[in-house]
Amino acid sequence: MKKSLALGILIGIVVIVAVLIYVTSYKLQVTRSPSDTRLQAAATINPLADMVSQIGGEYVNVATILPPGSSPHTFEPAPEQINSAQNVKLFFAIGHGLDSWLKPIVDSVPNASTITVDHNIQLRDLPLDQRDADQPDQTVDPHYWLTVTNAKVILQNIADALIQADPIHKDVYAANLSSYLAELDQLDKDIKAQLSALSKHELITHHNAWGYFADAYGLKVVGTFEVSPGKEPTPQQIADLQNKVKQYSVSTIFSEPQLSDQSLKPFVQDLNLKIAVLDPEGGINNMGYIDLMRYNADTIANALK
Repeated sequence: MKKSLALGILIGIVVIVAVLIYVTSYKLQVTRSPSDTRLQAAATINPLADMVSQIGGEYVNVATILPPGSSPHTFEPAPEQINSAQNVKLFFAIGHGLDSWLKPIVDSVPNASTITVDHNIQLRDLPLDQRDADQPDQTVDPHYWLTVTNAKVILQNIADALIQADPIHKDVYAANLSSYLAELDQLDKDIKAQLSALSKHELITHHNAWGYFADAYGLKVVGTFEVSPGKEPTPQQIADLQNKVKQYSVSTIFSEPQLSDQSLKPFVQDLNLKIAVLDPEGGINNMGYIDLMRYNADTIANALK
């Protein structure tokens, strides 16, 4: 009994130390040394931070605010994160309720600017039954970065903001933009060729993040387990989803690493389904945007083939 208690205490100490190390190391990502003369920027989610980094190159230091594995729908910044962002000049955000938690951080930083990167993007309206009651301003689907076409517009918006903030290096930013857009053109062709060859095209997803991706690549989201991220479905929603599984002969549910699958597992087990993991953010494995999009296309292709 004493040995078990001692072991429990030891494990608790190890966990606490690990958490403290993680928080400290994460905070350091959004601070800079006095000798760092680069433009200081931050982005709310990992894919957006990667895009800023691709355009900014050596002249921009970019931090990701959302910790790996966290959901932007439920995240709240800690005081340490607010304090460590005081040198940031440009904050890049998705907007539309996804990262409204950015406001207290920006409000604490003098002379900082926020760039919501949705300019010139056609946004999808959310049906009334898919809107989060806790997010009254979220009337459109905010996951618009999950198509290459939209990513190219986002990159142009990023380049415009960097050039305005740092015009001395505008030629570098323009050249980086041109080079990266060419890579995205090839990525878009590859994903379209890969997914157009599938015989099945229906998806049931953990939460409603994949409408843009589905529209762009010939897929159809026929059901969603959590209409509001982090909130368990009602019995009626479960029954409706069971009918969709049967109607479309669905064999796989697509979960996400940022959301708990504890309530999803019984549903999957009851219907003898498989789980495949889609990732809208890529923060856990530190995937850049191109790798993230290829990963998701590969996951869908392997599940539906």
